[in-house]
Order: sequence, then C-alpha cells, then structure tokens
Amino acid sequence: MKRVYLIRHGLPDFPQGQRMCLGRTDLPLSATGLAQARDMAASLPPVSAVFSSPLQRALQTARAIGSPIVVEDLQELFAGDWDGLLFSEIQQRYPELYAARGITPGLPLPNGESDESGLHRFSLAMKRAAAMAYGDFAVVSHGGVIRLFLRSLGAQPRKPAYAEVVPLIYENGTFILQEEIPHA
Repeated sequence: MKRVYLIRHGLPDFPQGQRMCLGRTDLPLSATGLAQARDMAASLPPVSAVFSSPLQRALQTARAIGSPIVVEDLQELFAGDWDGLLFSEIQQRYPELYAARGITPGLPLPNGESDESGLHRFSLAMKRAAAMAYGDFAVVSHGGVIRLFLRSLGAQPRKPAYAEVVPLIYENGTFILQEEIPHA
C-alpha cells in the first residue's frame, strides 16, 4: 500500500489578473500561488517521490515539496481553440457553446481534447508514477484532469482548490479515494 497525495498547482499568474482558459497555456505561479505551494508543502507528510506535469505552474508547486520527476501525461486537458483565451473572449466568440458548457461542463471544446481521452492519458500516467515510487508519493497536476480522475474513483465532480491535497491509497493496482485533508 502506498499513500498518494494528488495536488492541484497553486494560483497561476494570470496576465493583468484576468482569468483565462488554461489548458496547456504555460503560466508560472503568482506570488499567492508560490505562498500556497510553500504552505501546502510544509503540511504534507514525507514522500519518496514527487511527480509533476511539465507546465510551469505545476513544476513550481512540485518544487516546493522536492525535486520533481516530470511526467508529460500529467498535463491538463488541451482546451483546443479556447486554450489561452480570456473567458470574456470565449463568451464573445463562442456564446452558445460557452452558455451550454455552463450547464454541461463536459461538452467538447473546438479542437480540444475529450474528457475521455484526457482521463485515459492521466490514469495511465498515475499508474506509471505509482510503479516508479518505492513508497508514498505526491503528484502535482491540474484541476481539469484531477476532477475527471476523482470522478472516476467515485467522488463528487468538483475541481480541487489551488494547492489542495487530495489523499489517495494505491493498492493492488487500484487507486482509492481517502478523506480529504485540509490545505492552506
């Protein structure tokens, strides 16, 4: 049995403070995000390994814990034509789809990665990380893929908060959701 700490990265440094659709758009952490990462790392139990998405916001969060091993497939869902756009731009360019996604979040984005494909990619990456770790380990990734993964484990569909830790157990090739622990 291994304890797994699945962690969403800290708050990104959004240009001009305006929220945007972050799929593979590579933003660093904001000052608040760096503080969130430090606080989260200080409260995390010791781990044998830290795995991270290659995107800056995840890597910076992972480095607060230790030296991360980069796993490409831990990246966020690719948001296609919406990737990197401000939400106000998306609402203006794609008003019908924007409104529909407010009701049904899993609707595919134009030229984006499907939820099914992203979940499959992420699940395989999680199993590779589990096979590489010799003890308890941490995985730093992104809200969208974490939400899909947790839902596949039977959790209520929700995106974790920035720098939130979601504890799991990995045993006999299976991930099991544990009670969530507080985060800073």
